[in-house]
Amino acid sequence: MHGLYSRTGSILAGDIEAFADSITTELSLDSDEPPERVTQLVKLAETSCFTIAALRRPTPVELRVTLNGERFQVGQ
Repeated sequence: MHGLYSRTGSILAGDIEAFADSITTELSLDSDEPPERVTQLVKLAETSCFTIAALRRPTPVELRVTLNGERFQVGQ
């Protein structure tokens, strides 16, 4: 997988935002199998990939912070 990322704003100003502009999955195969079998394999690989699934479907994301060995609650 290859990603293109960008960000805007400033850490010092407190308005920084990060963006994932695009994600490319590249699969390189060497095979004597007929095209239909290769297509089947590629589709199965794509539908069983956890990373692709997380990016394509809404996925809960949780941030957990530990400070000095203790759970830290980030204030608003």
